[in-house]
Amino acid sequence: MGIPKRKTNIEIYKGSELTKRRQELLDNITKSDTNLPDSILHDDLDRGMLDYVTKTFKVVTDGKQIPIINKILTIQRWGEFMQNWSFSDEDGNMQLPFIATIRKPDVQFGTNPAVQRTIPDIYQVYYASVPNWNGSQLGADIYTIPQPIPVDITYDVTIICNKFRDLNKFNKIILRHFASRQDYTMVKGHYIPIVLDKIEDNSPIETIDGRRFYVQNYQFTMLGYLIDSEEFQVKPAINRLFTMFEFIKDNPKFGVKKVVNSNELIQTVNLVGDGLQSVFDVGESIGTLFGVYINDVLQTKNVNYLHIAYTSKIEFVSPYIPTAGSKLTIVYYKSKNSRIVGTSGRIFSFVREEFQYTGTEPLFNGDIDRPMFHTNEMIDSIVTVEINGLAELEGIGFIVETITDPITEDTNTYVILSDKPSINSNISVGYLY
Repeated sequence: MGIPKRKTNIEIYKGSELTKRRQELLDNITKSDTNLPDSILHDDLDRGMLDYVTKTFKVVTDGKQIPIINKILTIQRWGEFMQNWSFSDEDGNMQLPFIATIRKPDVQFGTNPAVQRTIPDIYQVYYASVPNWNGSQLGADIYTIPQPIPVDITYDVTIICNKFRDLNKFNKIILRHFASRQDYTMVKGHYIPIVLDKIEDNSPIETIDGRRFYVQNYQFTMLGYLIDSEEFQVKPAINRLFTMFEFIKDNPKFGVKKVVNSNELIQTVNLVGDGLQSVFDVGESIGTLFGVYINDVLQTKNVNYLHIAYTSKIEFVSPYIPTAGSKLTIVYYKSKNSRIVGTSGRIFSFVREEFQYTGTEPLFNGDIDRPMFHTNEMIDSIVTVEINGLAELEGIGFIVETITDPITEDTNTYVILSDKPSINSNISVGYLY
């Protein structure tokens, strides 16, 4: 007999099979069209256990499958059920056989090793980055997700029958699935282990001539964990820098450069008032506060609210505390000082200029009835534009363009409104330069 040749080109992961499997697991967990894991609560674990019993413990006797009660019974309901079982059919006898699932009420702290804490008193969390797009800015929200809480839930799966061979069939199915004393069920995309604890016989022996039936009980422990999406905390991340230049060649009067700004230095936090809360915390030091808005209306510092430089809290004063359900927006630059430094090391300055619309401002290109305002500095990035305190959205309420006069070669930056405001409206422009 020849010696078998040794194979040296073994592909352990079969190309992209491992990647496909990981993607499959991710799709199962996030199949609710979100990048975040689905919640798992006690009812979900109960449903997962019942689905597992219904799918796995199928016993056929006399050509029919033994029915499984399609609900989780508590110990109290099971006791009532057992006391009245003899009145279940027209003849006053229980229709046998059947299988029931009973849950014990005492949920214990879990022993699932995948979610056990290894450091005392440390509430560990993990993070998920969820991309977002508001029409002009590409960024991401960072979700802080608490560590799942492990729980052990005990279930008794009971078969009641009057044929000994049905017990044997049921016992064979369970021992085959729990050959290693553990099996798995899937709850909302999460694999949850189930452990077989013990098997016991509870068949009653009351009278010799009474109706004989068997009651055999299988005790399982589900090593589950709880995830509650209500406990997820979201915080906006730093936005990416995106700048686009467009040159209009057929303009006879001006050389125009349109700038669409989305600055990485600007951070925006959105909160919701409850009518009682007066202090709001963004969770990090505010180096430069650009603006505070309630329902997109600019608030006045030291009148509507107070802010101590380089702290993280905004405190509203009565009677300007945000009402219940109102949207609070805080726009700021994160730093421990007032220096605004870009990724390239450039230092920016922030300024807010005030204009008043009188109806006599120059018109852009002389044919489009849109007021435009010349700023004192060359705008690098727009932070906020408000008309009578109401915030405007860039690209919708206004645009920013750098215009070079071909005769004087003077270059200035203009904020051009999309629509004419009412006469004597106050225009506020905050920008970096």
